Amino acid sequence: MNFKNNEEDYIKTIFSLCEAFGSANENMVSKDLGVSMATVSEYLSKLEGKELITRNNRDIYLTKQGYSMAIPVIRKHRVSEVFAVKMLEVPWEYSHSAVMDIEHTIEDKYFDTFSKNLGNPLTCPHGNMIYFNHEVKDINALTANSGKYKLNRIVYENTDILKKLADLGMYPGTPVEIFPDNASVISNENGELKLPILWGKTIRLIK
Repeated sequence: MNFKNNEEDYIKTIFSLCEAFGSANENMVSKDLGVSMATVSEYLSKLEGKELITRNNRDIYLTKQGYSMAIPVIRKHRVSEVFAVKMLEVPWEYSHSAVMDIEHTIEDKYFDTFSKNLGNPLTCPHGNMIYFNHEVKDINALTANSGKYKLNRIVYENTDILKKLADLGMYPGTPVEIFPDNASVISNENGELKLPILWGKTIRLIK
């Protein structure tokens, strides 16, 4: 993987973690990219030197410049996920991990054509925005009151989370229910899923 791709992957990962949890940290970046903590620490120092990220103790954030760089990378990634599901018939739960190399091959000048040929999707298969042109008003499963909802999106596209949701047919747009005094369990007609804190924060619901 060349330096440009490395940089894009780090920026994309930090963006996704910040979108899901408010900030990133070295441990989560290391796990997501499958590289050592030492490698992550060294590379983050490079990004900090280029003023693409900023740190507050252990928390990592994108700067305005880093955010601007991340948006086209995220858009390519999410449209590539649509391509993987629609054209390559990659299972929904594996589409995030399947396109890690595809997204780097899309030149900016071809993005609109690529998207158009897929029907100009507004979201990725996991419900996340492609164009960032409006505010998403949803809540995470851990803070939801008891009641019936629709699953809106899965912000942190971790394969383990996606596989569990797919096993129960819990996709964006499908009805789910949160039970009284038990926000750590989400259910539908196919069964129940106990949510660790990490999962609960990333599963977003709407009424």
